[in-house]
Amino acid sequence: MKQVEFDPKARVELDRAADEYEVDYPGRGLRFYSAVERAVETAAATPTVGHRFPGVPDELGVLRLLVKHFRYALAYRVVGEVLRIDAVAHTRRRPGYWLDRLDEE
Repeated sequence: MKQVEFDPKARVELDRAADEYEVDYPGRGLRFYSAVERAVETAAATPTVGHRFPGVPDELGVLRLLVKHFRYALAYRVVGEVLRIDAVAHTRRRPGYWLDRLDEE
């Protein structure tokens, strides 16, 4: 199993989305956290489970794993022994906004 690291901005996205769900639908924020946790565990155990992220150049090595029952996806890469979560991105809002994070490393 890979060690997991979240980009700090991805962690903020996760918390913000959970807060929004919780405000709109009490209890759903916690369900969102659980669904993301399951997706992260799946990716850490089997990194190749994700698919190429649409619209992202293949050479960047970014994979996408949908968060079950929510309109979010993990954008992640395998960097050595680490699974790097670059974004917790809504599947219908601002595609690719997080790509500049890949240059910040």
